[in-house]
Amino acid sequence: MTEIKYGIFTSFLLFIWMILVYTLIIPNFHQSKMFIGFLALIFPAIGIYFGIKERRDKSNFGFIKFKDAFRTGIVITFILTVMIVLFTYAYYKFVNPGYVNYVAYETEKALMNANLSRQIIDEEVATVKYKFRFDIQIIQQLLYVLIGGTIISLIAAQILKKEKRGISV
Repeated sequence: MTEIKYGIFTSFLLFIWMILVYTLIIPNFHQSKMFIGFLALIFPAIGIYFGIKERRDKSNFGFIKFKDAFRTGIVITFILTVMIVLFTYAYYKFVNPGYVNYVAYETEKALMNANLSRQIIDEEVATVKYKFRFDIQIIQQLLYVLIGGTIISLIAAQILKKEKRGISV
């Protein structure tokens, strides 16, 4: 099934991105901010677009209605959502269980090097500890993938729709 193939493949790409972000970029997240979120939308956009395109070109002989294209995108989105939640759980529980403390430590170290006041450092560390808690990350991942995937599905379905024209005699 096209949706499963693209959902799992895109999930795998996002998981690799998550590992790169969590290990290389997040420790310096106060410098990267929204850049991370924007780049994370590229993988679902590519997966949803090509999933709909394959459904149109291979399964429907080059034609697809908007609702069928959108449904394909939504199914890919739901597969992505489930897989990303599982990946996030596995990362926080098994791969890097001390992740939140690590990010807080790295943030504190960077802010101390910037010679900021202790109050600002403590506030920023508290924000980081909250923002990167497991439950907050799960909720954030769910919302980002569901909302982003729905918007991407709408746009891709509109771009890729191609309906048969009736021939009248």
